[in-house]
Amino acid sequence: MAGMIVAGTLADVDIARMLFGPAAYFAGRRTFTHSILGTVVVVAIAAALAFVWNGKKRESAVLRDILLATSCAAVAHVLMDLCTSDGVALLWPWRGTRFAADWVASVDPWILLLLLAGILLPEVFRLVSSEIGAKDKAPRGRNGAIVALALIVIYVGARATLHGNAVAMLEPHTYRGESPRRIGAFAEPLTMLTWRGVVETQSNVCLVSVPVMGGGHFDPELGVCLHKPEDSALLEAAGKTRVAEEFVRVARFPRAAVDKTQDGYEVSIRDVRDLAEEETRGRVAAQILLDGNFKMQSENFVWASEVRLR
Repeated sequence: MAGMIVAGTLADVDIARMLFGPAAYFAGRRTFTHSILGTVVVVAIAAALAFVWNGKKRESAVLRDILLATSCAAVAHVLMDLCTSDGVALLWPWRGTRFAADWVASVDPWILLLLLAGILLPEVFRLVSSEIGAKDKAPRGRNGAIVALALIVIYVGARATLHGNAVAMLEPHTYRGESPRRIGAFAEPLTMLTWRGVVETQSNVCLVSVPVMGGGHFDPELGVCLHKPEDSALLEAAGKTRVAEEFVRVARFPRAAVDKTQDGYEVSIRDVRDLAEEETRGRVAAQILLDGNFKMQSENFVWASEVRLR
């Protein structure tokens, strides 16, 4: 159990990078510890600790069981993160591409509820059984865990189906008279019936609510569209900076905004996915300052909450 707890949580140690600022967090979040290579390392660390903690019972059969248990926990962690919109860099360090299924929210209350029910309800039934003198021969907590995990698999499968329906609803429409170039549908944490759609066209990035069940009417014209700035020498200069290139490579729907400053221009790049999910905690934006001749003065990663929406 101790080995599984370590294996199932150790991958999120990279969240500590937040303490060192947005640049460090952006560079390391869900990269090494969530990659295939990192998962092998996590399993090795958790299994070694569990094997040492096991004391005198250090046998090959015990090590096999520990490896199996810690591998399941570590892989389950990465698979669940793969189902979110943040995604994971599975092939890091060979490729930085992030894979994301967009099926569930980053923090899904229904999954947490099923896990808690799988732990607490069997304990309640055990207390009732002990009162009436009945004995359960199954290992303590096993049946509750099996039921909870099975329900989570069914729930995620249902989310995957509804996500496909949401994407299919977004595709055949026009938005402000333009056809979609890219489409994304992101989960609402509290309901499976409505999804948060993001549609990029030639001129805009639109945020729309997508009702996939319950007879809700989908009207693409009710979405909020953010105009993309026209291509210019200013944006071209900003786009060639290291920070902009790294951010655009990771962001799902990057959108630039330009402000005139006293000494030149400020170009901010945000991921519209953050706006669709109404989330700024732990989200990063790119900020580039240029002089009047479009020469770069500074480039930084900043927290998305520090960037004003324009």
